[in-house]
Amino acid sequence: MKPVYHRFNFEGRASFGMRQVVEPFFYNRWHYHPELEITWVQQGSGTRLVGDHVEAFEAGELIILGANLPHLWRSDEAYFKSDNTELCSSLSIHFAENFAGKEFNTLPETKPLRDLFLKAERGLKVTGATQQAVQKRMQDCATGDDLYRLVGLLDILRLLADSKDLVPLASIGYGVPNDLLDTERLAKVYHYTFTHFASKITLEEIAAEAALNPPSFCRYFKSRMRKTYTEFLAEVRIGQACKLLISSDWPVAQVCYESGYANFSHFNRHFKRITGYTPIEYRRAYQKA
Repeated sequence: MKPVYHRFNFEGRASFGMRQVVEPFFYNRWHYHPELEITWVQQGSGTRLVGDHVEAFEAGELIILGANLPHLWRSDEAYFKSDNTELCSSLSIHFAENFAGKEFNTLPETKPLRDLFLKAERGLKVTGATQQAVQKRMQDCATGDDLYRLVGLLDILRLLADSKDLVPLASIGYGVPNDLLDTERLAKVYHYTFTHFASKITLEEIAAEAALNPPSFCRYFKSRMRKTYTEFLAEVRIGQACKLLISSDWPVAQVCYESGYANFSHFNRHFKRITGYTPIEYRRAYQKA
């Protein structure tokens, strides 16, 4: 799994791009691009990585990504099966910081936008009334002409810049990788983890994916992700457990084992630390909601 650098070429056609995706599963490569991105997941579920942040996603979420911030949406395993009939869909906007011109970015009136772009360097999850308002505006823009879309994007950015409903994702100290080898190594680590998290993963195995010995891998991973690989793997497994608790009526013990844990007490401890709930409390809270 090699890293992918995307460049969206709008020159001569438009100042930004809007893209509707409908496919069996979401593009699951760790990638980045110089454009900012606003993505609305309309259908599908799985695991989202933004920088050093790992979280389960489901239909309805709205995410803002800063320039060159590595990310991926990986669909649940069910979407990759040959007999799957469910589709994933999303609506995205990609734009450069200076999409409206360099002079526009320096105007006093656009300072809130500059502040928004700075916050987006960590990735932002949009919630509450802002989420609904932006999604409605995106839907309107998708069917409009070029001028309507341009005015719509400015209105979307205004809504986001004024909002208090923005949740940062990546840690404040996360730095955007500037080394292609760095990104390739992380891509291989992520791919192996998502493919094998339900089984035992030894330190030797995952270190080999990064072409490093175990001690060097531990130092490398923590310096890039600001967490240990063990902590990252726990987040991936607990994210899977959360989805199973919501989508099935399996006993908690079965959820534990299907998520890659062989020890029930370790599972409970990790679940509480990461989510703030016990597995039973989490399922009840979701059912009440």
